[in-house]
Amino acid sequence: MRGMRRWAASVAVALGVFAHAAAPQAGEVLPLEQVRPGLEGVGRTVFEGAKVEEFRVHILGVLDNAVGAKQSVILARLEGEPLDRTGVIAGMSGSPVFVDGKLVGAIAYAFPFGKEPIAGITPIADMIEATRVEAPRPASARFRPTLGPGGLRAPLDREAIAAAFRRPLHAVGTGAFRGEGLPPGLSGAALTPLALPLVFSGFDPETFEWARSAFSSLGFAPTLGTGGGATARLGPLPDLEPGAAVGVSLIEGDLDLTVMGTITHIDGDRVYAFGHPFYNLGPTQFPMRKAYVYSVFPSLQLSWKIAAAGDSVGTVDQDRTTAIAGRLGRTPRMIPVEVRLRSSRGGDETFRFRLVDDELLSPLLAYVSLLSVLQGHERAFGTSTLRLEGHLALAGDRTVVLRDVLTADQPALQAATLVAAPLAFVMSNDFEKLAVEQVMVTVTAEETVRAAAIERAWVERSGPVRPGSTVSLRVLLRTRRGEAMTKEIPLTIPASAPEGTYGLLVADAATMNELEQREMQQPFVPRDLGQLLRALNGLRSGSAVYVRLSRPGEGAVVAGEYLPSLPGSVLSVLGSPAQGASVVRLRTAAVLETALATDHAIAGARQLSLAIER
Repeated sequence: MRGMRRWAASVAVALGVFAHAAAPQAGEVLPLEQVRPGLEGVGRTVFEGAKVEEFRVHILGVLDNAVGAKQSVILARLEGEPLDRTGVIAGMSGSPVFVDGKLVGAIAYAFPFGKEPIAGITPIADMIEATRVEAPRPASARFRPTLGPGGLRAPLDREAIAAAFRRPLHAVGTGAFRGEGLPPGLSGAALTPLALPLVFSGFDPETFEWARSAFSSLGFAPTLGTGGGATARLGPLPDLEPGAAVGVSLIEGDLDLTVMGTITHIDGDRVYAFGHPFYNLGPTQFPMRKAYVYSVFPSLQLSWKIAAAGDSVGTVDQDRTTAIAGRLGRTPRMIPVEVRLRSSRGGDETFRFRLVDDELLSPLLAYVSLLSVLQGHERAFGTSTLRLEGHLALAGDRTVVLRDVLTADQPALQAATLVAAPLAFVMSNDFEKLAVEQVMVTVTAEETVRAAAIERAWVERSGPVRPGSTVSLRVLLRTRRGEAMTKEIPLTIPASAPEGTYGLLVADAATMNELEQREMQQPFVPRDLGQLLRALNGLRSGSAVYVRLSRPGEGAVVAGEYLPSLPGSVLSVLGSPAQGASVVRLRTAAVLETALATDHAIAGARQLSLAIER
């Protein structure tokens, strides 16, 4: 009987504490200076489904300057199921804590490998104050291709821009984060931000493994999960409220990539969450979504919520050191992506999804999503050929066109880079903010190697070659299996070509690029956006045979533009100090350039001579 009375008294005390957990009205905030050891309160979060549940919170004290100058953290011990078994859970970031009905702040920190659920709470005043700022994204928050020593050589080539894209890509996640740089004996003693579950839906396991290693050290807990379509089977989710699960989208559609956390406070249409940064990007435009929690996965290292994202309900417009914040209602613009995959096994598949419009993340997300589509449906290794055609539709009716045939090892990696690298150059340009309206990619896949070498080249003619006449250039290509193919390329000699002996170069893209880069003797530094777009559209394809007819003569590179044939009088004017233009004289003048597209990756070169008579 005495045991029953003690149980009833305990329930009464608990109910009395929980009764104070009502969401605060305006001004119902407990100031940090009133927080002291011994206070008891309640926290709110979702452990399963969409129902907000409560747990007990015992305030241990305030850690001044714990995560930075004038950035204090409230230390607290959590109590209740399932926290007694799981410890503090990834996905609880933003869970509100109330004392006497007043909002204290958001659970945002924990100790790695802690034996007890001891958490750090970000004061709500810090969350609100940090997210008041509204400013455009600084130029530093971009995915900047790393150009390396001396920059990229002019003219641009695909291999160079791919390498410039891959250098920062491989650097993602290599730095120490969240206590990982501390000595082993102290790593568990660091109060670190709770990891954010990053849910990958529709991604192939191999791409996920790369992403997991990259994103884990950046403070995320990557998990394979389900996208927004899964929540549709569960019925409509309730409106957001303090303690409810919330998602921040990076990709939506056939592929879905969403970060999960918890709502801390809603003031009108203003929403505060997380209690620590998403990525500390400053101003953002990310979709805010409802979320459903299937369960909590307990782990000695890190327990996390298994969750899925639901409908978009607003926009996250601030990502700061102490919180993310946004508004309910309008959802942000995203970049639509369509990938059509044509397989040699028969049948076409089309994948449609949307990327956040973000100068830092969009190129990385384009790379990861396209790589996943290709590796998930075609061979990642071994003998294969991918024929890629892509279009980046830009504002102002401008377009970047991408075409190539890829046959080397891991062609999926090359294809993903071929799309993402130009996107990074466009979005990180210093001339103007250029909206990407759509990304369209068509990939034709074959489980064989389509590669051919230039074995021989010759000109067929019945008499003298004269200016204005057309001659037939024939090129013999030999495939890797020994099959011979002869291609005909008609060459129309310019009517203004003077008499003399000309060099005729028949070559692959790499050879032609190297020749011109030696001639230009300068890095690629675009003077305006138009020049950058022309360079990207002028990237040579590895699947074409290029032909160049040249003679000793005058030409120049003027202000980064390749002008291979100029009269001496024009060169004298352009090179004068009064013009102020950068001029590099050329030893040869190209009078004719053309290319023949093929469905093979081309390698090799042949040099001929051609006499032109008048």
